[in-house]
Amino acid sequence: MILSEFQSRPIAAGSLGMQPSPHTLIGAQTNFYVEAREQTFDFVLLGQDLRIIATPTEYEWTYGDGTSYGPAPFAGGPLPESRWGEKTATSHVYGATGDVQASVVVHFSGEYSINGGPLVPIDGRASVPSAPQTVSVWRSTSNNVADDCLINPAGYGC
Repeated sequence: MILSEFQSRPIAAGSLGMQPSPHTLIGAQTNFYVEAREQTFDFVLLGQDLRIIATPTEYEWTYGDGTSYGPAPFAGGPLPESRWGEKTATSHVYGATGDVQASVVVHFSGEYSINGGPLVPIDGRASVPSAPQTVSVWRSTSNNVADDCLINPAGYGC
């Protein structure tokens, strides 16, 4: 009954983060991470005061291109902009252009307490999916241009 109550609580989904976002480049590292927090639920069950604590413990990423990663015991984290493109434990490289739907499932472990007693581990976990986010994978090209845009405003790249 405790496991069922734990799994039916309105546990807030983790928030999926990506860098860069919402666009990335084909062949480049895209850093994914999730922000999830511990949550506490107090309620009455069968006349007893029950407290359930849900703690994020594992994460599973779906990158939207048929690949996934996890379950992993770490959530990843944001990078300073100067480090975007570096490989991280949760980053992904897309092999084709287009829009894909990336998401993450956060697995929560639980503990419960009855009437203020000691916390007891719950045998089982709750899995909470995030809302999918669109990632636009682009291709980048560069060209060398010799035109002076002040002299020839119609030149290539002006």
